[in-house]
Amino acid sequence: MIIKGGFLTMGSKRIGLARIEAMLENLKRDINWGSTTHSGYRRQFKYITTAAGSHDYTGLDGDLLIMVNAAKADGTYILLPEATTANGGMHVRVALGIAIADDFAVGFVTSKIIGGAFAVGDTNEANSPTDVATAIADVGDSFNSVRFNLDTVAAAGGTGGTVLDFYYPGVADVILYSGRLISEIDDPTLTGHFSTTAANA
Repeated sequence: MIIKGGFLTMGSKRIGLARIEAMLENLKRDINWGSTTHSGYRRQFKYITTAAGSHDYTGLDGDLLIMVNAAKADGTYILLPEATTANGGMHVRVALGIAIADDFAVGFVTSKIIGGAFAVGDTNEANSPTDVATAIADVGDSFNSVRFNLDTVAAAGGTGGTVLDFYYPGVADVILYSGRLISEIDDPTLTGHFSTTAANA
């Protein structure tokens, strides 16, 4: 098939818009486009360079890449879109370029996180070869956010190189999560990485 002069050419035949519409209308099967947008779609991108203030991205739709290149101030957060039956297949990635401050949250108000994270100690920390911890969020745990506090073993991570991936399965209020955390503290435990508190609370 070749598009030439505004017409679709198949072999030696030209097919105009009217013929394509008729062919689509006469299909003997349904085409389910779901919530897909086919014009001008691209991954959305947010670049955070200010330490003060929180960020509410709940109104965004489609894949989202958030890069944080600022030491986010204590008590700040990133609020992500809630999971719905209409946004299945969506993916949000949060990548930290430098260490955040002592109290930072990423997550949701109503959506529940299922998944896990692991933390690895920085190579210049005293116990770096053994500075490894994991945390798991199971179905029924009702975790709404992930938390970082650089000064505690329970909420370690949040240093530059930390990457958080949130996947939307098309189920209301369900988020699948994978966190790869870089820690600046010896012997992290990650017992406080997941929280039942909303990200903006």
